[in-house]
Amino acid sequence: MQMQETRVGNVLAGWNHLAAIGPVQIRNASGARIQVHSGKWHDDYIMGWGSCFLGHDSTVIREAIIRALSHGFLQQYETDEHQELSERFCDMVPCAEKLRLVNSGLEATMYATRIARAATGRKVIFKFEGHFHGLNDSLYWNVDSSPRCGEIRESGTLEPVAGSAGIPPIFGQLTVPLPWNDLDAVRRAFEMYADDVAGIILEPVALNIGCIKPDEGFLQALRELASRHGALLIFDEVLTGFRANMGGAQKDYGVVPDIATYGKAFGCGIPIAGIAGKADYMDIIAPRGPVQISGTNTGRYLSVSVALAVLDYLKDGAIHRHVAMLEDQLKRGLREVFDQHRIPCHVDGYGGRVGVHIGMAKCPRTMKDIHQAYPVKFARKLFQLLSTEYEMYGFLLPLDYCPEPVTLSAAHTPAMIVDACDRLSSALRRLEYHGN
Repeated sequence: MQMQETRVGNVLAGWNHLAAIGPVQIRNASGARIQVHSGKWHDDYIMGWGSCFLGHDSTVIREAIIRALSHGFLQQYETDEHQELSERFCDMVPCAEKLRLVNSGLEATMYATRIARAATGRKVIFKFEGHFHGLNDSLYWNVDSSPRCGEIRESGTLEPVAGSAGIPPIFGQLTVPLPWNDLDAVRRAFEMYADDVAGIILEPVALNIGCIKPDEGFLQALRELASRHGALLIFDEVLTGFRANMGGAQKDYGVVPDIATYGKAFGCGIPIAGIAGKADYMDIIAPRGPVQISGTNTGRYLSVSVALAVLDYLKDGAIHRHVAMLEDQLKRGLREVFDQHRIPCHVDGYGGRVGVHIGMAKCPRTMKDIHQAYPVKFARKLFQLLSTEYEMYGFLLPLDYCPEPVTLSAAHTPAMIVDACDRLSSALRRLEYHGN
């Protein structure tokens, strides 16, 4: 039956229109699986774009929702639970002396840069190519959806290339894109913009271009450069936060930013996000300071109750150990499969999100490395086959220039990982590999 298109592209969110297969209508979702319109169940490797860390129907979240139903669950006034959530959060996250709630990662990163500009009285923000910080106009530059990679200038900075139509070029004058893992480029950019840099924002692990970790010492050097030049260091931990441990990537790498942003696993599917940081900077926010950060739907009791339950459930580390075990199993299995089929592939992961860089025998360091080697046409054929005939939702999803990480959750099992690798091997036997 042909569906009448009353939703643009028959999706309510653009990302739900997956490359090579289009939108997928589902009937149900349970654990780490979804039931598609035909009635078949598919294993899910997107998991709400990383937000459903505990699975699609976690009893922890269901029970928290039920408890909230008897306490005016839609109100967003201050409660004991709001206070408890902020205290728990600040006890766990190294940079967090104070917390302000928002609704999405997009809001969190937008407000984080506003805080940096207000705190410093400066306007320029440095970001890194391929790092995604939400769809706001000032940060949506040099990302996977940009029509092309920006040219490297003599200064080492990149030509700004917007990630969407409708963003005026003037915003590109406020955001300076830099190559990831290029410390010399960062140093030269600081010299070029001298006293006009308000902050540096980055994913401490670049998960939006697969999984590209920072070079050894890179984050430490950014910390030192930001401090020396009076700029704020902002970690976007929307993807990394609460997935590998309770302290995030800043705990793993031993680098404490001035501000960090959170979403995704913070609510495990319930819409909630946060900005956390040092009190000197957080107190710039109203009502203590002049920076306005608020919203009608911010801090709904339902979301706060769930987030509090999530943090309490994750704190003993058992879920993180389970997901880390699955991640190690999947990385080993993927490497073996691609080796068996003599296809070059670099595999790495963080927090249960596994980047599969087909076409690369060694670890890429920048988005340009990926763009030059990633075989998009082959990746799309493989993804289509896995999606339509092997009942794997989102497994090895190709983006425009790079792979979306395979996303694991607490609801995945070792048996599912074995099945995924077996199905991948079967699919590869049916395709002829060709590079970029």
